Amino acid sequence: MIGIIRVLTTNQEDVLQEHGKRLQELYHLDSISRCIPSQPNGIYDDSSEEIAIPKIIELAKQMEDEGKVDVLTISCAADPALEEARRNVNIPVLGAGVCGAHAASMVGSKVGIIGITDKPPLRMKQELGEKYYSYSFSPTLRKTTDLFREDAKAELLRLVQNVVDTGADTILFACTGFSTIRLKDYLANQIAVPVIDLVEAQGIAYQIIKGGKQGEQ
Repeated sequence: MIGIIRVLTTNQEDVLQEHGKRLQELYHLDSISRCIPSQPNGIYDDSSEEIAIPKIIELAKQMEDEGKVDVLTISCAADPALEEARRNVNIPVLGAGVCGAHAASMVGSKVGIIGITDKPPLRMKQELGEKYYSYSFSPTLRKTTDLFREDAKAELLRLVQNVVDTGADTILFACTGFSTIRLKDYLANQIAVPVIDLVEAQGIAYQIIKGGKQGEQ
């Protein structure tokens, strides 16, 4: 079972469980989702990420100690506390950004990243290497909670279409909140290039890990 660490604090059960629900729909994966405390706007800049790091480490240790999951994933494009969590637990820890970058690299050579921060997640950009093409964000959608606005998907469609029109051959989301609002489904019949959703990418990585373990038995 995969343990999903959410960096958006929410008491809305449907929002908390959305990433796990997506993994169940796509890959029939069972999961447990938990969120860190006191971050109702998630991670959206360096300061909010710094505050979140010790919370993520503590939650990772707690979820491992419960003994119900065999892999953890930090479902945030910035991969906050990824290395720190790996040093503090004994089970594999995935990062959404790295998973997405690897998936995008498999299908594209000019990857356009779409996010909500001023700049692309550093680890994601590094993983893409020479396949990184551009980074774009909407000035009106800067926090995860902004994505629940009625006009958010239409605004993101305009943004994505512009990136494709300027030469990107693949779109990579740099916000797991895009998964929460099912942005990929919304874009499906309107964008002609592959779109990499970070929650889907985490599911693929988990299956690779589990396949490897099963092959050793």
